[in-house]
Amino acid sequence: MKTFPIVLLAVSCGLSSCDKAKALAGRFTKKTAVETPAATPPGSWVTTIPDNGYDAFRLQTGKVVVIDFYADWCGPCRKLSPILEKIASDHGGKILVGKVNVDQYREIASREGVKSIPDVRILRDGAEVDRFVGLPDENEVRRRLEIHTHGLPKSGEAKPATPQPSAQPSAQPMTKDWLPPGMQRR
Repeated sequence: MKTFPIVLLAVSCGLSSCDKAKALAGRFTKKTAVETPAATPPGSWVTTIPDNGYDAFRLQTGKVVVIDFYADWCGPCRKLSPILEKIASDHGGKILVGKVNVDQYREIASREGVKSIPDVRILRDGAEVDRFVGLPDENEVRRRLEIHTHGLPKSGEAKPATPQPSAQPSAQPMTKDWLPPGMQRR
């Protein structure tokens, strides 16, 4: 701890000694240390997404990717986080959760159109398949995620073979003399 800010604190607060300023400063540093989120434990399926890794994280294939836009001060976000962690760990690698702090990465939140938090996006093979805003109960979150995990291989399994395209095109060209119903050619 540097002495200059403590002396400045003591002078500005009118404290009679630096010891009182140190105690006051200690209360503030302890409070901020408690409020900061804990680091993600190793082996977890939850990742804090950095600014430069957002696009790569969302484009993962063969898994359901959940992106949770949150803030440290948001109560519903704090309640949703353990629910997402529990569901991701129950699925053993089929579901990956990425957390984006909207206070730190405002440009990502703005680009993605986040208006309210918690804002959760569910993606499969890079395409958004579902989203929700707010705090639904655990059963609703689990139901929404399990819908999109069907057909995914378990961790360590080979990926299912992709179907080969058929020789005929799926869309046929329209004839040029087509007219909407009720219209006649003059």
